Amino acid sequence: MKKTRRDWIPFSFYDHTGMEKHLEKMAQKGWMLEELTSFGWKYREIQPQKLHFSVSFDTRASEFEPEPTEEQYTFQEFCQRSGWKLAAASGQMQVFYNEEEDPLPIQTDPEMEVRMVGKLARRMVPAYLILLVLGFFVGGSWCYSLIHTPIKLLTTPGSTFMGLCWLGLFVYSVTDLITYLAWRRRALSAAQRGEFLPTRGCHKLMHVVLGMIVLGLMYWLATERRPGMRLVTGGILLAYVVVFLAVNGTKRTLKRRKASAGVKRAITLSLDVILSMILVGTVMFLFIRGLQSGAISVEQEIRAPLSASELTGVDEEKYLTTVSTDMSLFLDRKEVRCRTGFEQMTEVPRMNYTLVEIHIPILYDACFQELCREKEKRIATYVDGSIVHAQYQMVDPTPWGAEEAYQLNLAGEFRQEYILCWKDRIVQLGADWDLTAEQMAVAGEKLANA
Repeated sequence: MKKTRRDWIPFSFYDHTGMEKHLEKMAQKGWMLEELTSFGWKYREIQPQKLHFSVSFDTRASEFEPEPTEEQYTFQEFCQRSGWKLAAASGQMQVFYNEEEDPLPIQTDPEMEVRMVGKLARRMVPAYLILLVLGFFVGGSWCYSLIHTPIKLLTTPGSTFMGLCWLGLFVYSVTDLITYLAWRRRALSAAQRGEFLPTRGCHKLMHVVLGMIVLGLMYWLATERRPGMRLVTGGILLAYVVVFLAVNGTKRTLKRRKASAGVKRAITLSLDVILSMILVGTVMFLFIRGLQSGAISVEQEIRAPLSASELTGVDEEKYLTTVSTDMSLFLDRKEVRCRTGFEQMTEVPRMNYTLVEIHIPILYDACFQELCREKEKRIATYVDGSIVHAQYQMVDPTPWGAEEAYQLNLAGEFRQEYILCWKDRIVQLGADWDLTAEQMAVAGEKLANA
């Protein structure tokens, strides 16, 4: 019974040297490359031996072609006469091996090799540009948010995961392109001297990026607290897997039936688009229905640690109190809004606050600055024709039982907007009435022990 195995190494598109060395090591371990697929490289078991491999690219070929082109057949026959046997081929890539101890190389013109890789690179540039642009904007905004708005970023596991993904892909794309351009410049100089310059890709960096993405996904799934969100995330991932398997399975079936390149391309691309729209659309529809029904929400599961009725004495039934929360390994955030109920004819005193629990002390100052900056920028007035922003000023924390307390000052007038600080939590609280010392004490006790 023939034994087989697979592996998948994300070699850089130009790194034929790295691919050849890897295949030589696999042959010495007793594995011969048999097939190149979207699911990885497939090997068959052989007697361990020392073989030489050569990876060649033909930009005129296409993975949609049912059979090798006439030019590819001619090239393979030429290699066969030189002792190079075809191991596997897929699309533009062909892999040959040679059993001789010191075989003549397939490629004898270094300038031609550089041109061959350059043609392949031009086809890869659009994909890299997309990754660079998206990675720059998404990853860059993630870094900006990490510095300026860590509460909003780090309390949402999905945002943390997506930011890490795009940042990692941006770093890889930049590094890989710079590595290729540096190789090309040195390879052209070496070619003028009649020398070949080995390639050196960035597959190890890609392993790091992929590992970071996997860990980010595990973190997202492990820390997501909203009911139903794990199912939504799993549904999206499953949709992508189904699309991938369906498209590649269809492509392989059409290839076995020797369908023309045009038919094969039209069917696979149409299936890709239609199936993606159906599956992702279905998942998003279920997600929206879950939000509307409250199945994907924590507002009904989390009680407000402090309600306005506990301070004002107004019946709780007259209030509409909403609680939203986000939790992660870094921070927990609760936002509470207490306002007049929909069926009430008279207004009741309103209150809102944000409670941030900090699990990693190094984030404390950044969270404090975010809360201050957000409110100070939003509240301003004109004094003598120039705009004046509100500022938080330190006040006596004793009435609150807090370690530190700050009150918002707008042009010399203190407003009922406070920031209260304890060792592991910060609260930003606002009310539309003047809080008494007794009310401050009740609020401070409730919030400190929430």
